[in-house]
Amino acid sequence: MNNLESLDQKIRATLAEHDSNLQKEIELIDRGEGYFDLLKASLHGRQAWITYYLWVLGLATLALFIYCLTSYFASEGIDSSLDWALGLIACMFVFTLIKLIAFEQMLKFEMLRELKRIELRLMLKNRITGDS
Repeated sequence: MNNLESLDQKIRATLAEHDSNLQKEIELIDRGEGYFDLLKASLHGRQAWITYYLWVLGLATLALFIYCLTSYFASEGIDSSLDWALGLIACMFVFTLIKLIAFEQMLKFEMLRELKRIELRLMLKNRITGDS
């Protein structure tokens, strides 16, 4: 582990000599992104429509869930309460699907961040070997 840290220090030192903008970008990537940063990143880009669609679908499902819940408590017969309970279960199933798809989107952005980190390190390595 210490070897990797020393390699990172060598890379940062070489970057400071060659290109400060590239070093700032690597430091930004190394800092990592939290949950809210990944969520914010999923609202931009080519596939932002998926995130917006999931938000709209989630709000519509929440409204339907609340309607089914109030109707379930207001129902008098067993048959009607079972129908509303099935509606509640269906809404929970949709919520689960939305959460799975949303987390897959955020994981995709995290993977892209890691690929960019590797790409920057390869660029640095090529720049170092090219200068020697």
